[in-house]
Amino acid sequence: MPPRKHDDPKAAQALRRSVVKVLATSDPPDYDQPWQTRGVENATGSGAIIDTAAGLRVLTNAHVVENAVFIEVRRYGRAHKYVAEVEGVGTECDLALLKVEKNEFFRGTIPFPIGTLPALGDHVSVLGFPIGGDRISVTEGVVSRIEVTPYAQSERQLLSVQIDAAINEGNSGGPVVKDARMVGVAFQALEEAENIGYLVPAPIVEHFLRDMKDGTFAGFPSLGIVTQCLESDVHRRYLGLPRGQSGVLVIRVEYGGAAWGVLQPGDVLLALGKSPLAGDGTVRFRRGARVEFDQLVAGYHVGERMPVTVWRDGARLDAEVELAPLPCLIPRTLHAARPTYYLYAGLLFVPVTRGYLRTWGEDWMTEAPQDLVSLYQSGARTRRMQEVVVLQKVLADQVNRGYHEIENVRIVKCQERRIRSLRDLVREIERTQDEFLRFETADGRSMVFDRQLAAERHEGILERYGVPRDRSDDLPGAAASG
Repeated sequence: MPPRKHDDPKAAQALRRSVVKVLATSDPPDYDQPWQTRGVENATGSGAIIDTAAGLRVLTNAHVVENAVFIEVRRYGRAHKYVAEVEGVGTECDLALLKVEKNEFFRGTIPFPIGTLPALGDHVSVLGFPIGGDRISVTEGVVSRIEVTPYAQSERQLLSVQIDAAINEGNSGGPVVKDARMVGVAFQALEEAENIGYLVPAPIVEHFLRDMKDGTFAGFPSLGIVTQCLESDVHRRYLGLPRGQSGVLVIRVEYGGAAWGVLQPGDVLLALGKSPLAGDGTVRFRRGARVEFDQLVAGYHVGERMPVTVWRDGARLDAEVELAPLPCLIPRTLHAARPTYYLYAGLLFVPVTRGYLRTWGEDWMTEAPQDLVSLYQSGARTRRMQEVVVLQKVLADQVNRGYHEIENVRIVKCQERRIRSLRDLVREIERTQDEFLRFETADGRSMVFDRQLAAERHEGILERYGVPRDRSDDLPGAAASG
């Protein structure tokens, strides 16, 4: 039996010249005190030299360079490090492109060609720089599963490939190779088991690179609907579907999403393009395999149009949807984003984000307030609520006596007006001329403040607690804040 191509010594040696160690210094935000950062942290990862529309770049994981303030890269077999900078990030798919200004870094390398999605049982090699040494590591494994899984970086459900090769800390961002082609990027491992790792497969990598051609990453689109499986014959008959017709029931259309104004609750989604939907919400993926219909949508790009067929009012209806990013009430962590905050009368108001929820630790899904976790998982934007605003904590002062113990509660009203976002709250606070200012929480409690006293105590609170400004730069009035 001839040797596998990725085992050929000459081919392997040529590819190894394009494997890169990434050394990142980051300064992550402090969501407990959002006006400051947590301090400098150092981390390492792996990467691969690839050819893009903009030239040679280093492909790695987004989480390797998250919040990075300084990045260096070093090629396999070389001692010299080169400064790199982040050119593009896809948080959803945990991928990032790094640019190295000095062309000598790439001299003598052959960019990794990108292959196709591997098949079950295929043998692959994982290249990178995991912990336990400073030199390149090569581990072998077998593709054991191909399915849609949540990406740890964003919780977005996307196609991934499971392999039994060891993927350890430091392997992140490294190329996974079959037949002298990169079939994926190592990005996470299952902590509860040994030798179960995951790679971002080639189709997702290709999507990211095509998206980055214009210099920005728009993300993976979604129809922005919530559906119910229709595996019950009785339910299908009740809806008047013809015998043998399958599909899924639309039960919610997300406000501002791609399908808003096109689909409606009560529609039965029959097909996307030429792909009919089964009653369990899957479409044909490859020979002998099926995948959730949203993954078919994710294969398109934001702004592209997708034909849809629905059953409405006893008849088939053809329509077209302009695809848009997944509309999230509570956004996932953004690369290099600094927390948004607003401080008034010692009350620290913030929008709920994944970064905020993670302040409860690794088990934040169970430790954080469950009403907020529920909104993170299934909350929907509406005209009346574009963002979830919470009172995170109270910086104790005489102006806020009686409220010092209140923390992590949703704010729903200010001056009897319903709050849609933190920017909305800031405008309401700063335009009122009333003697008293009143806030109402989601659980029915209220807090009342003397507006004149709050203004008098403002600068003293900022100085006492070491807060440089009363709001983040992205809020109205930031340039004039104290």
